[in-house]
Amino acid sequence: MPGSRTAARRLKRVVLAAGCTAALVVTQAAQAHAASRSVSFNYKHLWLAPEFKTGGGPIHFTVKSCDRTSQNMTVRLRRTDGFNYDVGSETIQCRAGQKVVFDVGKNPAGTYEFELGKLDDGTYLKGTATYSFNAPK
Repeated sequence: MPGSRTAARRLKRVVLAAGCTAALVVTQAAQAHAASRSVSFNYKHLWLAPEFKTGGGPIHFTVKSCDRTSQNMTVRLRRTDGFNYDVGSETIQCRAGQKVVFDVGKNPAGTYEFELGKLDDGTYLKGTATYSFNAPK
């Protein structure tokens, strides 16, 4: 029966098209909106960045400028809502373009802060940085 084959092919196409449409809708709904903050820092030993809320996923910290490019600095990411804990810490040079990425994808969305540190040698570390993350929904 040629009519039933044609109907079966049409049904197959409709099901395939519906599946693709559903996958596209889920993919578009899951896309996160990026957010970023620029900060200026000037500290002798420790400095806390303002808290920020994320929708989960990786958090990037990038140095934009620094007055002492040979100085090492510690970049620590801390979760501050609920049970506070350190997500991770990296040591980088305070030089434009230096970047740290913290993968907090396994952690739920929440509130975080960066803590910048250096050896307290009596001198100040001054510069700017940007951190970017997925905005909360």
